[in-house]
Amino acid sequence: MFLWIDVGDGPPSTSPSSSVDSANLEGEALPIEFDTALPVEHNYLGENLEELRGRTVLDDGSFQLLPLLPQPGVVLVPGQTLPLMVFYPPTVSMLRKIISTNGTFGVICVRYFEASNPKMANVGTTAEIYEYRDEEDLAGFRIKAKGRQRFRVMESQRQVDGNVTATVKILPEVILPDSLHGVRDRSLDRYRSEQVNLSRSVSTANGIRLRRQQAISRRDSMMTVWPHWVHNQYNATTLSCRVKVHLSYLKLGSTAARLQLPEDPTELSYWVAQAMPLLDEQRLSLLQINSPIQRLRWELCVLEKCQMLCCRDCDAEVADPRETFSMSVEGPQGTYVNPGGFVHETLTLHKAEGLRCLNEDPSTEYSWFPGYAWTIAECRYCHKHMGWKFTAIHRLMKPQKFWGVCRRSIVTKLVTEEDLEPVL
Repeated sequence: MFLWIDVGDGPPSTSPSSSVDSANLEGEALPIEFDTALPVEHNYLGENLEELRGRTVLDDGSFQLLPLLPQPGVVLVPGQTLPLMVFYPPTVSMLRKIISTNGTFGVICVRYFEASNPKMANVGTTAEIYEYRDEEDLAGFRIKAKGRQRFRVMESQRQVDGNVTATVKILPEVILPDSLHGVRDRSLDRYRSEQVNLSRSVSTANGIRLRRQQAISRRDSMMTVWPHWVHNQYNATTLSCRVKVHLSYLKLGSTAARLQLPEDPTELSYWVAQAMPLLDEQRLSLLQINSPIQRLRWELCVLEKCQMLCCRDCDAEVADPRETFSMSVEGPQGTYVNPGGFVHETLTLHKAEGLRCLNEDPSTEYSWFPGYAWTIAECRYCHKHMGWKFTAIHRLMKPQKFWGVCRRSIVTKLVTEEDLEPVL
């Protein structure tokens, strides 16, 4: 049997049961859609986790003394779920103390520029524990936490027991006003306040309201020295709409239903940062941006240039980005932890031409996707560990198979100006 726990490559299995009763499947002829709410529950961590209630909101710009949990290769963003399994006794003791207070700690990315020289990033995100399980007969202290607020590390110190505490500054969310607000025609304000749902079809009444607001915006821009398209580059509604158009190919599970994206520009900017297969340095750059408009502009630039997903080691092409789909209601890229406590951010793909599976039998043990068995996958060219291939246990389950690729194993190939030049 392949002992992936020791090397941190294994993903994954909860109990092999899924949202459907296997006893009822024997005579069933219709396809069974996977329940995309199951991965969010992280049932592989065990049943009957204790729930923490309440919410801690730290004041923007305030200085806080926080216990830090350094994580290699993990850049947590607000809104992201972080499952953890902790074994180190001093860290377990720290988490118990956190649970007894406000349940909040800081998550900071650790990068290894040299094998013996780990370095912590200077920005991170607070995490709030909402479920935990602490029993003597279990291996590891198990928690589920949610990313909340960005912070900048001002000063850190390592304690005698090895834990890290830091004085951090909570970074604010700067909401920029509409650039046309000062020159607007006030008689049309009643139309500006109409709610527009960007995820709905433009052929409905919702689309009429959207086109009306765009016409009003063009009228307002005539009162400035800048054309309308310049103002659109800094309009949160327009940017959100463009981002959603680029992500319109994302489907939920094997259905034709589109994935519902956040309406709020701030929440959308963090959702895209979580869903895109970015490098640690790119995510850290996004965390330093205080304006959701600037974050959306950065993300839109990457989406427009994204051409191929490649192996990070050998640069071989792995998959087309449009093969991405969501096996979870939280998005196409989820965060999971294996029995060794190693955290994997995993992107789900329909097809991945540049991968191949090891010659091992599929396993349902500790599967992140109940009802699916996993097999370790590697790069077809350099044999680097890339992720896993998931195969349905039951023949009627849809999808029958898909790939889960580690974010740290791939890099996004972007279109450059040279690629756009015509060949003479």
